Amino acid sequence: MWKSLFKSKFLYIFFIGLIINQEVIGQEYGLEFLGHEVVIDKRTSLILGKEKSFCSDENTALEFDLKFKPKVSSYFGYVFRIIDDDNRNIDLLFQSDSKGKKQHFRIVSAGQDIKIGRQLDSAALYSKWNHFKIFIQDNQLQFYCNNQLFGKGILPFKFNKCFKIYAGECSNPKFLTSDALPMFLRNIILKSDDEITHHWTLKEVFGNSSLDIIGQNQAIAKNPQWLLKDHYEWKLLKKIKFKGNSSFAFDEKSHQIIINSNLRSYFLNTNNDVFSSKDFVSQHAKFTFGDAGIYLKNQQKLINVRLNEQKIFNYNQAQNSWDISPNEQFNLTEYWHHNKYIYPNDTAMAFIGGYGQFKYKNRVQKFSFNTQKWSDIVLKGDEIQPRYMFGLGHYGATKSFIFGGFGSKSGDQGLSPQNYYDLFEIDWQTNTSKKVYQLSQPDDPFVVASSLIVNDNKKTFYGLIYNQLTLSSSLQLIEGSLTNPTFTRISKEIPYKFMDVSSFADLYYDQENQKLFCVTSFFDRTPVDSTEISIYSLNFPPTNLTVYPQNKTQFNKANSQWWILGIVGLTGLFIGIWYFRKKKTKQKKVVKIIQEDLKIESKKVAEAPKIIVQTESLKEEKNAETGKISLFGTFKVINNQEVDLTNQFSPLLKEMFLFILLNSIRWNKGIESSKLNELFWYDKSTNSARNNRSVNITKLKSIFEQLSGIQINKDSGNWKIIFEPSQVNIDYYEIQNLTQSKKVLSNAQVKKLLAIINQGSFLSNLEYEWLDDFKGEISNKIIDVLLAYSEQLTVEDDAEKIVEIADNIFKFDSIDEKAMSLKCKSLIHLGKHSLAKSSYEKFAKDYQRLYSEEYTIPYREFLDL
Repeated sequence: MWKSLFKSKFLYIFFIGLIINQEVIGQEYGLEFLGHEVVIDKRTSLILGKEKSFCSDENTALEFDLKFKPKVSSYFGYVFRIIDDDNRNIDLLFQSDSKGKKQHFRIVSAGQDIKIGRQLDSAALYSKWNHFKIFIQDNQLQFYCNNQLFGKGILPFKFNKCFKIYAGECSNPKFLTSDALPMFLRNIILKSDDEITHHWTLKEVFGNSSLDIIGQNQAIAKNPQWLLKDHYEWKLLKKIKFKGNSSFAFDEKSHQIIINSNLRSYFLNTNNDVFSSKDFVSQHAKFTFGDAGIYLKNQQKLINVRLNEQKIFNYNQAQNSWDISPNEQFNLTEYWHHNKYIYPNDTAMAFIGGYGQFKYKNRVQKFSFNTQKWSDIVLKGDEIQPRYMFGLGHYGATKSFIFGGFGSKSGDQGLSPQNYYDLFEIDWQTNTSKKVYQLSQPDDPFVVASSLIVNDNKKTFYGLIYNQLTLSSSLQLIEGSLTNPTFTRISKEIPYKFMDVSSFADLYYDQENQKLFCVTSFFDRTPVDSTEISIYSLNFPPTNLTVYPQNKTQFNKANSQWWILGIVGLTGLFIGIWYFRKKKTKQKKVVKIIQEDLKIESKKVAEAPKIIVQTESLKEEKNAETGKISLFGTFKVINNQEVDLTNQFSPLLKEMFLFILLNSIRWNKGIESSKLNELFWYDKSTNSARNNRSVNITKLKSIFEQLSGIQINKDSGNWKIIFEPSQVNIDYYEIQNLTQSKKVLSNAQVKKLLAIINQGSFLSNLEYEWLDDFKGEISNKIIDVLLAYSEQLTVEDDAEKIVEIADNIFKFDSIDEKAMSLKCKSLIHLGKHSLAKSSYEKFAKDYQRLYSEEYTIPYREFLDL
C-alpha cells in the first residue's frame, strides 16, 4: 500500500518533512569519508544491505548527494561499489592523472570502462552538493549528475536484481579496497521501478549506523565522521594551564586566536586547528584581573586594555613583546566582566558596564585613537541598569545589542541584585539606547558570555548562557531574536567551571571557515596563581536538533502545534486511503499486503525518536533491554531503547538528581526536603523553595517515565531514588558492590572494575562542594581493593597485570608510592629500565608540584619500598 502512496511525490515529501521537521533545517549534514589523508585503519566505509541484499524488479536506481572535501592533496578513490549476488561489480570512482590534472569520474564494470561523455566542473564538486543518479535496467546503465545525462553504456553482463552497496572502503572479500574517496555523502536513495524503497538521509550525530526511513534497512558505517555532530557537539581543541593571568582575542583576518600569558603568546590557527606558542623576549608579570585583549582589524594590531587605569598596551608582533613595563602599577579592577564596542575603522573604542568594589556599573567610557583621550558617554533614551556578565553584539557598523546580565537598579550589590533578561539596542552615532523587549522569568537563572554573534539579515543573534549560581556550570549556545522575546537552545553544552570573577568566556565567529569558537578561562589560586584556558569549536550553522529547554515558556510553540496538527492530518489521510483501498478491492492478496505494510509502518513510527538523535554506539557491552546511568567518565543517561536522555537534565536538575541518587545508593536513606532547599534554593522563601523543588521533582519523574526500572519516591519523609538493577545499570552502584567486600577481588571482579573506571574518573567534569566527599571515598575504596588485589600477584608472573593495576590507581592518586613502586619493579622485570626511570621521575615531579617540596627518596631506595 505504502509503495503506491509514495508514487505521489507530494505525499512522500510531506511524510519525510514531518518526520524530520524537528531535526535539522538548513544544517550541513551527511557522512564524511576519510581516505588517503589518514592511515588505512582510520578510513571510512558505509555498507548498504550488509545483512540482506536489496532486490529490485524491472529497474534499479541509486541516487545520492556528493561533495568533495576541501584541502586534500590527492583525490582518488571509490564513491560506490555495487556488487550483485553473482559477485559482479559496478564501480563509481574518481581519479586524476599523475600530475593531478584531468580529474574525472569513471564507471568500471567487470574490468571494463563505461564511457562518461561529460565531466562535472571540478569547482562545483567543492563548493556545493551535487545530485548523482545511476540507473540500471537489464544490462543498460545511465549516469546522471544534477539531472543531466553525463554518460551511458552497456554492462558486460545482465545485472542481478539482488545486490549490496559499499561506499568508500570496500570489505567484500572478492573486491577488497581501502581507496575511499575523500568526500561527503548524504541522501542516499534506492528506487525499484521508479518507487522509492530505501532512503538514508545520513543525518546521524552518533553511532555506527544510519536509519533507513523508508525500508528499515540500516546502513553500517566504519570510522564514521557525521557532519551533523560537528554542528551539534562542541569539539575541545586545546586545554592549557600556565602561571599568572591572561587575556585573549581573535584576529579574524589571519584566522588566529591569540592567548597572552606572562611568559609567552599562544596561537590557535582556526584554518587547521594547529596550536603553537612563542616565548617572550623579556619575562615579567604583564597581565592582571580585568585585562581585555582586543584585535583591531583595520589597524592590524593587538592591544590589551586595562580599563581600571584607562591604559592601553600594544603588542609588537615582529618582536613578540608587549610595551608593559615590569614596574607597571595597578589596583584591583572595578570593571570585571565589562564589554566593548569598536567604532568603524578603529577610530575609537567604547567600554560599558562591569563590577567591582561591591558596585555594578553602567558607565560608558570612550577612548579615541585620533585624540588619544578618554571621555565618558551619557546614553540618552531607555536606561540600561548597572550590570555585568552580559552579552554584547554588533549590528551593522554603528549599532550594538546588549542581552541579559546581573546587577541592580541602584548599582549597589547590597540592594536587590538580580538577573536581567532584557535586550537593549544602542546607536553609537546618536548615543541613544532603546529597550527592545523583556523575557519572562526562566525556570533556571542564567547570565551571558561576553560576545554575541549577530546575523544582520535574519535579525537574530547567537550567544552563550550559563547558570552563575553553580561552580560546575555549563555554557549553552542559544539563538535569540533581535525583535521578539524568544530564544532557542541549540547544540550540546560546554562544561564551564564558574567562580564569579575568576571565570570568563567569549564567543568568536570565523566567517570564512564557517566555525564558532568558544574560549573559556578559569583563574585558580591553588596551589599557585594560575589560569586554565580551554578552546572549543563548532561548525556553523549550529544544529537545531531537539535540546530540551530549561525554560519551556521561552520557546515558540507554533511549530509544535503545526507538528501535532500535521501528524493528526497525515494519520487521517492514511486511514482514509487505507479504508478506501480496503473497500475497493476484495482480493485477499491485496488485503494481506496492506496489513503487512501497516504493521511495518507502525514499527517505523514507534522508532521515530531515533531519527532525532541517535545515541553513541555501545553495542559490544550494552544489553538492549537495560537502561544505563554512567557516572564514571562523562555523565550519561541512556534508556533501554538506546535513546540518550542526558540533554534533558538542566545543570540544576543534574546536580539535584546526582545528590539524591548518590545518597540513596551510598546511605540507603535518601534526602530530606529541607536539605534540598538548603542546598539548591537557599536564597528563596519557604514557599518559593517548595515550588521550585516540586517543579524539578516533576521534571525528574518525567525523565524517569522514559527510563524503565527507576523512580523517585518520598520514603519516610526523605526523597529517595529506587531502581531495579536488572533494568537499569548504574556504574556507581556496581562499584559500591565491588568495593564494599572485605575479601580480595577475583580476576573476573577486577576485570569488571577496570572496565568501569576505564570510562574515566568519577564525575570528572562536575565539581560540587558536596561531591568532594563522595569522590574522595570512592577513590580510596578503588585504590584499596586494587592494592589488595596486587599483593597476591608476583612481579615474576604478573608484571604486565601489575603495571595495568598501577596505571588505574594513578587515575585516582597520581602520587601513590606503593603503586609507583610496584610499577617500576614490574617494568624493570619486563626489561623496560628507561621507562621505569622516567615513570619515577614523573612521579617525583608530580609530588613536587602538589606539595611544593622535593621527593627525597632516591630511585634505588624507592624500588625497595
